[in-house]
Amino acid sequence: MAKFEKIENLLGELYKHRNLFTALFDKRMFPIQEEMVLPLVDHDTEKLERLAAFDLLFRNQSQISLESRLQEFFEEFLEVDETVHVLYIQENLNQIKTNQSYYLKENQANKRDQYLIKIKKHLRRITQITLQNVKTLRNNTDETYKTETNFEIKKEKLTNLRSQRDELEGVIKAVERLLQEDLFFKTAVDAELLMIVHRLRMALNDSIHNLIEIQQQIIEHLNHIEKRVQIVEKVFRLKMLRDKHYLKERTNFYQIVLSNQDLALKKTDGIRTRLSINDLLNDEEKRNLVLKVRSKLKNQKLIALNTAGDIPDEAFQSQESYEQIANLHSLKRIFMGKNQDLFSFILHHQFHNEVPVEMRIKLFCRLASLFEAEFTFSEETGKFENLEYAIIYPGTTAEQHFVQTN
Repeated sequence: MAKFEKIENLLGELYKHRNLFTALFDKRMFPIQEEMVLPLVDHDTEKLERLAAFDLLFRNQSQISLESRLQEFFEEFLEVDETVHVLYIQENLNQIKTNQSYYLKENQANKRDQYLIKIKKHLRRITQITLQNVKTLRNNTDETYKTETNFEIKKEKLTNLRSQRDELEGVIKAVERLLQEDLFFKTAVDAELLMIVHRLRMALNDSIHNLIEIQQQIIEHLNHIEKRVQIVEKVFRLKMLRDKHYLKERTNFYQIVLSNQDLALKKTDGIRTRLSINDLLNDEEKRNLVLKVRSKLKNQKLIALNTAGDIPDEAFQSQESYEQIANLHSLKRIFMGKNQDLFSFILHHQFHNEVPVEMRIKLFCRLASLFEAEFTFSEETGKFENLEYAIIYPGTTAEQHFVQTN
């Protein structure tokens, strides 16, 4: 198999045959005969052979398609992938742990920076894959319930989607535990890394909330299918008894039907009143009444659009322990009035209860990540025992500190 030596050669080849790749991507779900795409390459089969040799196309007898890696690349960037890639998140999580181990053991600064760059890349990758997976899972759930006509297949697909949802939730919680418990991310002094971790935490939190809603949706769909199947089975059973002329002798169906006095379901006909335009224009009372009704209908539509479904409290219950961080905003306000760096402030602050050093370090990292836009990160670093931390000042205090020291 041939390969491109330079990236500009690959990009040039993709651009040169962009019409061919566009057509193949649009028809990726259907078999494509080679003769259908020959006009896109000037009826030159050697061009197709060359693209296949560079592994951009796949040729099987008279059929042709995009190479799988290229198709996945297009689907990912266009966000039209229909597959939930849970293993991709786990693979990136494993790579983060591996490079983190290398980073902690490496003594040379330039090599440590290389490992840190890889860690950042995999963190950003997890953010992208997680959000895309949740979106794909929701779309697949809606499409399966609305378009699949076979009840057995629909039930099986929804069950598989529920399993994918559970697997995705499990790997998301694994990433959350890494960011929450690992000292490497708690004491990180790299500003870019703090920003990447902060965005990842926000993405994971949003994803968990969406997964809760998706779980409720899948359960509702499965329950509806189960009830529908039971009704269909009863109808088939009645039809079989009727066809064999057993319905009257072996059941009391006719007696129940004759005794049923319920009214047949019928769509309610709306009352249509044709008002005179002249009356509406000339009669002030009628015009105000119409405007009042119109205003109420408009408000109801806005309320319906802004109303989201309630999430039960049980969905947010967790057996894992968590820390009370309700006083972070209060700590930030106190710190903004101090003339000292954040770490020293947290280390010597008098809390109502005794707070161990480990918890104070964790509070320092939480405040630095949550309010980084309101703090000033200096280029200086400090040391506490075996830890190195960033010197962070409130607002523009860092500039004042720099002027005083010079």
